[in-house]
Amino acid sequence: MQFTLIQQNDTHGCVEAHNELFWGTEGPFLEKAGGFSRIRQYVKKLKNEKENVLFFDGGDLFHGTLPLVASKGDAIVPILQKMELDGFVPGNWDYAYGKKRLCELTEKLGFSGLACNVYDGETGENFFKPYALKKLNGITVGVIGVTYPYVDITMPPDFSEGLNFTKGVEEVRESVKALEGQADVIVLLSHMGLPLDAKLVSLVDGIDIVLSGHSHDRVQKPIVQNGTYIVQAGSSSSFLGRLDVEFENGAITDIRYDLIVMGEQFEEDEEIKALVDELLSAYEKERLAVVGETQTLLHRMTLEEAPMDKLITDAYLSAFESDAAFSHGWRYGHPIVPGPVTLFDLHTIIPTNPELFLLELTGEELWNALEHNLEQVYSSDPFEQKGGYVLRSSGVKMTFKPYNPKSHRIQTLQIAGEPIQPEKTYRVAAGGSQSFKKHEDKKQYRNIHAIDVIQSFLQENGPYKSKKSADIVSV
Repeated sequence: MQFTLIQQNDTHGCVEAHNELFWGTEGPFLEKAGGFSRIRQYVKKLKNEKENVLFFDGGDLFHGTLPLVASKGDAIVPILQKMELDGFVPGNWDYAYGKKRLCELTEKLGFSGLACNVYDGETGENFFKPYALKKLNGITVGVIGVTYPYVDITMPPDFSEGLNFTKGVEEVRESVKALEGQADVIVLLSHMGLPLDAKLVSLVDGIDIVLSGHSHDRVQKPIVQNGTYIVQAGSSSSFLGRLDVEFENGAITDIRYDLIVMGEQFEEDEEIKALVDELLSAYEKERLAVVGETQTLLHRMTLEEAPMDKLITDAYLSAFESDAAFSHGWRYGHPIVPGPVTLFDLHTIIPTNPELFLLELTGEELWNALEHNLEQVYSSDPFEQKGGYVLRSSGVKMTFKPYNPKSHRIQTLQIAGEPIQPEKTYRVAAGGSQSFKKHEDKKQYRNIHAIDVIQSFLQENGPYKSKKSADIVSV
């Protein structure tokens, strides 16, 4: 008996083919990849050729590019309705428009949203179905959803308003127990992130496969933990993960896995292509509006600092009289090649378009904030890893030891070219409620948004070129 699982995750509104970054023997290189039309054609063809095929999405479906943010997710719904998906788990960015809006979007899809670890704050009931049964020819697959557990901690407050989240350990364990005797195979559809998924399955027995999401990992070979196979399929619609599973006498006997790069060799589905073209046509003005130029490849594929974010923080630092500038360590946003930069590109670089603020912090407070960020990224306990990448910055030079204990990672720290002084007050620029959440009451919002500042920076300073030397260094 064989069945096939197809996975996409963290598409973040990348509905068309785009330049994707890969690592080669001589460094990074770009290839065209992705697009929902290629994904749909691949899945449709596979479902026509084979029986027992299931296709799942691992979250962050409704946010990430201008059409999705401007429409609060609605623009992508007609495409998703045609994608032949069998279920999805909401990602942290899917809560961006609030509880009510996520319900409205999910109800339009035609396939189930699954999450066992998020509850309605008013009723205490599960906000999504915790699990679903998928009956195939000769085999039943139980699918448990587990969403990102720290929406209320790491995301802006309105994301989690009216909702309560847990780590999901007990809920997953209860769901596994409920599926016993009903499902032949149990699949966990997760938006926890790869490290958290590995810890979760070490604590909960009975899960056969994890389709992981959130951390944008391009898993080439399944990770096996506590007898569970864990895979994840990159991001930005550039990849599909495919698991072909042999099942005999009540057990999985063989798994073959392939991380598929959705390159230009794959055919497009004409129906989806037309829907994508229609979606993008509404933003033709922004796609044609050149606002500047970059001589640097802008990407977010490096953990400590990245040129896409350096553009953001350089622009912030230039706009305000400040000692340092910061931006959240996001993962989303496909690369922008050297050359003209459009307004649409800026919305891809920073779709949240946060309002900027100035904040005064003592050297001690700033040091503690950076240590807190490093703990969220590098904690030895996966359940304490709540961040994306290291906090992005300009005007900051830092060396750190990622494997050191909590609060003891920073080795050296300079602000505005001088060693940090604990008692000195520093003026920092940043954007939005996601940054420096602990100090929200001290922020001085400036009634100007990120995209306006970056556009002005590009126009006033000419082609952008980030320096090659590193400011944030693990030692």
